[in-house]
Amino acid sequence: MFKKVIISCIICFHFLHIFSQNCGNRFYDEVFDDIDFELAIPYGEAIQPNILNPNATQSLALDFYEPAGDTMAARPLIIWAFGGSFVFGSSLSPDIVQLCNYFSRLGYVNASIDYRLSTNLIFDNSTENAYRAVMKSTHDFKAAVRFFYKDALTNNEYRIDTSRIYIGGVSAGAIAAVHLAYLDDMNEIPSEIIDEFLEHGGLEGNSGNEGYNSEIAGVINLSGGIKDTTWITSGNVPIVSLHGTEDGTVPYSTEIMTTLGVNFVFSGSESVHQRAENLGIKNTLFTWYGAGHTPFVSDGDYMDTTQWVVRDFLYELMCEEMTTSISNIEEPIDGVLMPNPSSSYHSSQIVFNSNLPLGVQLFCNDIQGRKIPISYQISNNSIVLENQLLAKGIYFIHIKNKKGITIWRGKWIRQ
Repeated sequence: MFKKVIISCIICFHFLHIFSQNCGNRFYDEVFDDIDFELAIPYGEAIQPNILNPNATQSLALDFYEPAGDTMAARPLIIWAFGGSFVFGSSLSPDIVQLCNYFSRLGYVNASIDYRLSTNLIFDNSTENAYRAVMKSTHDFKAAVRFFYKDALTNNEYRIDTSRIYIGGVSAGAIAAVHLAYLDDMNEIPSEIIDEFLEHGGLEGNSGNEGYNSEIAGVINLSGGIKDTTWITSGNVPIVSLHGTEDGTVPYSTEIMTTLGVNFVFSGSESVHQRAENLGIKNTLFTWYGAGHTPFVSDGDYMDTTQWVVRDFLYELMCEEMTTSISNIEEPIDGVLMPNPSSSYHSSQIVFNSNLPLGVQLFCNDIQGRKIPISYQISNNSIVLENQLLAKGIYFIHIKNKKGITIWRGKWIRQ
């Protein structure tokens, strides 16, 4: 047994070394053009009672996406769960499909899962029923994670690096992901459903692939949250969150959640962020000021921001052996934006400590992540942001080289 452990450690170290040395532009740039996918792969089965049959079961399936022609031996995986208030939705939700395709082009493999819905919430919006909905979704989510651990130890068809399995979701799917990550002690289970939790497999659940690992490396929280932030404890996995301050479905901070008429205190991304900060857990919160629930679902600019924030967070997590910040990915350059703050009557300029490479471009986004067209002039070692009638507020400037890699970024305040 000891010999097997030693061999496993050597293999893991070997893969980590290769991974850190070859991170490069993969996982940051869209290095793959084409995506291969397979739909409706069975990953489990669980009890899903209905009016006619209290012992009915539901087959669980996932859709798998991977970069076409990818030869990497052990690849990071993102497992996504759709939104829909736990009463509707599917693995083919357009926003989830878009995320799977984008991150596959970066070099990840992705899975979009179906999980058991709780349509009875429409007719019975009790707190207990809401807890059951979260329980079922997290149990199914864990079965999907275990599915890939099982494959890695048997057929290795999907070539997953199980030390780099990330989970994410939108709205209800994000709530499921966050609870999977941080609800890890039976003492935390609400008393209203503790017996039911035990009956259905405890924390792990019995939705499939029992006996295999369900550990994850990080969480992607898109407009989700957690019932109780004290469930987040020191040493828990990192989390990246994006949320709108005017979200009327899932609270941005800690408020009464009223979705489907269910009324209980719930903590959204801002509260999750504060708890993680206090505990020293690596995390990022991107706030859309003035935005409502899941704005990226219907607005391409919000989706761009979502993809970039998550991309940067995961890149730093995976490649921290090679770089300590995203700004150091390739050809970093130091520069100062001045004056900053500036008024609408004056131009600003970014002065760099060396000449800019050829072919650089400047991009501007507002605080809500929308692209803002601005005029600028490039010289050898500076960029002048020309006088323009921008609304007062905070803007983010990104300068990219001809490969599309960000070499400088900064915050621009207009007064």
